[in-house]
Amino acid sequence: MTSLFYSEPELVIALHKLIIFVNPNDLQIFKEITVPDDLTKCGEVKFVISQTEDEGDEDSKQQQQQESLSKESPIIQHVKLSNNSQMLAVTTSGQKALLLYKLRPEHGKLISIRPLTRASSSLVFSKNGKRLLVTDKTGDCYEYDCEDMEAKPKLLLGHLSIVYDVLWSADEKYIITCDRDDKIRVSHYPNTHDIHGYCLGHKEFVSALGFLNNDILISVSGDKSLRLWDFKESKQLKKLDLPAPGLKFSLRLLETDKYQLAVLLYQPNKCVALYEMCRSREEWEFSDCQLLNFPDIIGFSLCFAGERLYVAGAVNQRLSLQVDANSASAPKYWLQMVEDQFKDFEWQPEDKSSWFKKKYDNVSDYLERKQRRIEEKKN
Repeated sequence: MTSLFYSEPELVIALHKLIIFVNPNDLQIFKEITVPDDLTKCGEVKFVISQTEDEGDEDSKQQQQQESLSKESPIIQHVKLSNNSQMLAVTTSGQKALLLYKLRPEHGKLISIRPLTRASSSLVFSKNGKRLLVTDKTGDCYEYDCEDMEAKPKLLLGHLSIVYDVLWSADEKYIITCDRDDKIRVSHYPNTHDIHGYCLGHKEFVSALGFLNNDILISVSGDKSLRLWDFKESKQLKKLDLPAPGLKFSLRLLETDKYQLAVLLYQPNKCVALYEMCRSREEWEFSDCQLLNFPDIIGFSLCFAGERLYVAGAVNQRLSLQVDANSASAPKYWLQMVEDQFKDFEWQPEDKSSWFKKKYDNVSDYLERKQRRIEEKKN
């Protein structure tokens, strides 16, 4: 998987074992973090016993976990930066673990490694960066203490299917999660057994969540819709029909109550839908859709950084980072410089056709046709 997000003044890009923090306005790389090849042999950082509650000798459990972890190489799964940019959380597959890095003033010091029982599906920090929520592919959500590294994680809540995104409300009184079974759940925090309500209406997986403001939630789904919600009232405020299933979105504030909205779509080539949205009296209105063309790229992530819209994806199993042609152009050689950092890493995009209840796949067929064209040219 790859991560792409902007935290002024840094654009953060992660793939395979490497995370880079770059200046989008020049060729400067602020810092780089490389995940260790074997997490069980990081002598300067002690492994913390995972969340299993089995009785027995801790040294024995530690040894068993390390032996289990050492069988595969750790590959970056998800990356999240705290609001104050002090902490970076990284989860890995292969050797499934949660890594915490301190970014300032240490400039990227690994301070803890905690084994994960299952692969992560999403992450979010608390506002002060002292706590972290990690959801996994079985639907569970755990809370980790980012100050007491010896503290065991707390199981807060669970879904019956994979959770694709998780948010804390601005006042941190609610945890909001979305899953493969169409649901958006709003749970009280810290008493997460008390479910405040559900935002229901999507007909396919809900792939991403975000806030328009403290009261309005945004969701995108495989059912080809983006919706606005009053999440405290479990009330749908607006539905926008998308040209294809939605995977991720990014917002850019243009002026008060006016935004530019980019939605990553599950389709090749014209994989980004661009809108302007604004509040007219009490209603939110959307402009007509502008489809952006990124030839041959299988998009995985996108984000606004200033006036530029970046799209990250795969071309021939290598990272491709592109800028919308309508945006301000990137500095000369900037895109090539970034891609060169990852040139040694092959990347196979996740097959998202399995996310759908019924088979829906207009990407795999495209990839097969493309491969046939490549082979025909070789011959």
